[in-house]
Amino acid sequence: MGYLPHLRGEHPDRLVLDAAQQATPVLIGLARAWRDDPAGIDTLFGELADLDDRSRSVAGLEGFGVADSAHAVDQVADQLLTEAGGAQFHLSPERDRHAAHQARRIAEEARRMADTLDAHAHRITVEVEDAERERAAHQEAELFTLRARLAKHGGEATLAGQFTPSL
Repeated sequence: MGYLPHLRGEHPDRLVLDAAQQATPVLIGLARAWRDDPAGIDTLFGELADLDDRSRSVAGLEGFGVADSAHAVDQVADQLLTEAGGAQFHLSPERDRHAAHQARRIAEEARRMADTLDAHAHRITVEVEDAERERAAHQEAELFTLRARLAKHGGEATLAGQFTPSL
């Protein structure tokens, strides 16, 4: 089982953080809790869904503040997670060697994720800078055209100074 979510490249422009391996034990815990107390778990699921609907619907808030609603959703979700046995993934301290290996694997995965996310952020930055340069070049070309038209009609002395690029 992985200890960290992992990155998936869904598309060259889109990354997805996949935490399915971490969710599986929680789902199993919820299934066991439901088997032991179906009515109680059903009630918590219904309450969680109702609170989430209320927090998503501005019209349905009726004085129930957004922060209060988010807090109520968190409380019910925490209660469900407690019933499922929690969602914490502990490193095994049973053997020092095993724990050290786990810590190294987590660090390696975190470095890989950081490198991938940094490269993704860099691509976004380059795209934004390219778009800004293209916009500035387009504006400059428009200004050049306007100045040429004004010069052709003899209005350059009066109007040309008013058209300066704002980059």
